[in-house]
Amino acid sequence: MVGNDPARVEADLAAGSVPCPGCGGILARWSFARRRTLRGESAAVVVRPRRARCRSCTSTHVLLPDVALLRRVDTAGVIGTALMAAAGGLGHRKVAERVDRPVSTVRGWLRRFRSVAVRVAAHFAAWALRLDPNQGPIVPAGSGVGDALEAVGVAARAASLRLGPRPPWSWASVLTAGRLLSNTNTPWLAP
Repeated sequence: MVGNDPARVEADLAAGSVPCPGCGGILARWSFARRRTLRGESAAVVVRPRRARCRSCTSTHVLLPDVALLRRVDTAGVIGTALMAAAGGLGHRKVAERVDRPVSTVRGWLRRFRSVAVRVAAHFAAWALRLDPNQGPIVPAGSGVGDALEAVGVAARAASLRLGPRPPWSWASVLTAGRLLSNTNTPWLAP
């Protein structure tokens, strides 16, 4: 996961400051991935992710912008809005109306998030503590989804204060390597 500014991504790759997620080597430019159109909150977001190749292990990687989640056509912000509405007590049909997405899509997001909510809460609580060692305990919200969203918010705030401002759902995407709603067993980034 990289930032949403293509010029910054190019500069980071040229400077050799993007590590390989597989071996920790240095990534170098290696063409582009296919153009993708993500459904944003108010308009479509068109991205053409950079492809990079590791100088050490020679594996290639697609560098997704932080507005995206792996294998999702909607931006992280739209999905986050839906998750927060569901935590507020709305059912999947009302949430789908609110974010203007198909009911089946929103139902899938909510089911997946509910199934990993405890893991999400623990993951983001660990990141919050790592980013702000003076952070107090995260106050339970009373439900698995609520606790997970509270932890995401606390970690996003700590990350913005320490590393620079970024929208909370962009931090959620970055801190899970885009796998917030992934249905694979690949582990998230360790704090």
